[in-house]
Amino acid sequence: MNNFLDMVWVEFRKAVRSRMPLWTILGSLFMPAGIAFLLFLAKNPEISHKLGLVSAKANLIAYSATDWSSYLVLLAEIISAGAFFFFVIAVSWVFGREFTDGTLKDLLAVPVSRSSILLAKFFMVIIWSIAMAIIILLFSLVMGVIIQLPGGSPSVIMNGLIVVAITVCLAIAVVLPFAFFASVGRGYLLPIAIAILSLIMANLIMALGWAEFFPWAIPTLYAQGEGSLSAISYWIVLITSLLGMIATYLWWKYADQNR
Repeated sequence: MNNFLDMVWVEFRKAVRSRMPLWTILGSLFMPAGIAFLLFLAKNPEISHKLGLVSAKANLIAYSATDWSSYLVLLAEIISAGAFFFFVIAVSWVFGREFTDGTLKDLLAVPVSRSSILLAKFFMVIIWSIAMAIIILLFSLVMGVIIQLPGGSPSVIMNGLIVVAITVCLAIAVVLPFAFFASVGRGYLLPIAIAILSLIMANLIMALGWAEFFPWAIPTLYAQGEGSLSAISYWIVLITSLLGMIATYLWWKYADQNR
């Protein structure tokens, strides 16, 4: 247990010194800020009229987020797709930096089991992603208050927050396997490339009606409130996450770490 806590502290210090959590959080805030800006334009047509195409996009967003209930659903959808990509950046950095910085062999030489090292890294990714999601959520709530969205009763807000929280959990779960891609690719490029491909595939599979069986489409499907998720979808997410973590462990344990 002490080794695990020590490694968590090491990972925390690495992240803080690099300022990567700060940059990812700031970058992720552009998503709710952009949505809030479009809603503002939709509520002020005299301003949006001068912006042409932006006005049309603002009206489209406003149509889908007319009150707090639909606004929180839209926020959950943003997290399932946009924040998912920032979660991938987090896991890619936590696992890939050991290869790009050339510190992997030094890390594996310390008298700590590889399972403790990997658990600490996964723990760091989860905490980082949750912190990012919480800040996005708080920022979005403030924006909703400023825009003065109607229908903000406690029950509506609570139900919306539950949807957002479950979406965050699903998104983090399907992000953990990208640790394996960061390890195999020995850096950041492979997991980010596969993340982009998985989002493209998720959209295609959703159009075909098979989204409930594709792990990287399930968070978005849940966020949309389609009501078509069965127990098997949650099992698929859980199994995908566990298989990704196991594959990462086996690769770190048995692959030839020659650099």
